[in-house]
Amino acid sequence: MKPKDHTKERAIIKHALDIVSETGIAGLKMSKLAKRVGISPSTLYVYFETKEALIVSIGFKILKKISKGLLSALDESNSFEQKLHAKWTHMLQFRVKNEKEINFMENWMQSPFFDKTSLMKQGDKLMPKTNLFQEGRETGLLKDLDDKIIHSILSGMAKQYASLIKEGHLKMNQQTIEESYSVVSDALKR
Repeated sequence: MKPKDHTKERAIIKHALDIVSETGIAGLKMSKLAKRVGISPSTLYVYFETKEALIVSIGFKILKKISKGLLSALDESNSFEQKLHAKWTHMLQFRVKNEKEINFMENWMQSPFFDKTSLMKQGDKLMPKTNLFQEGRETGLLKDLDDKIIHSILSGMAKQYASLIKEGHLKMNQQTIEESYSVVSDALKR
C-alpha cells in the first residue's frame, strides 16, 4: 500500500475547514470536499474512512494545536499572575488567528459527531494538565470557582474580544491584550 501524502491530507483538512466555515458541518459533503481538493471521492476515503472520522480527526488536531501553543506559553517557573496572563494571551490570539479552526470546534461540539466520552478519554493527551486555577485559589488570588466556570469565563470573554477585533472595534495589539487582561483579571480575582 502506498503511503499517504501529507500534503494531500493537509489540503483535505484545509478545504474541510473552509466548507464548514461557509456552510457548517451539515454542509460538509465528502463528494463536495473531494471536488474542492481535486481528488476522487475514493481517494478521499483512503485518508478518512467516513465523514465522522474526518470531523473527529480535525477536531482532535485542533485541540492538539491549542494544547501545544498553551504548553509553550505556560512557564511553570512564572508567577500565577504571569501564567494567567500567558493563558489569556494565548486564548485571545488563537481565537483571532485561527478563526476557521474555532468555528469548526464550535460546530463540531454542537453536532452529533461530537462524543464527549471519547474526548474525556483523550483529554489527558490533548490538553495540558496544569494546576493554574488551583494555584490561584490556594494563593487567594483567584475566586473560589470551579475550573470549568473559570475556563468558561475566560473562553467567553476571549470570544467576545475576538469578535470586537474581527469587527474592527479593537485592534489585535499589545494594548488590547493588556486592557482585556485587566478586565479578565478583575472578573476572576478575589
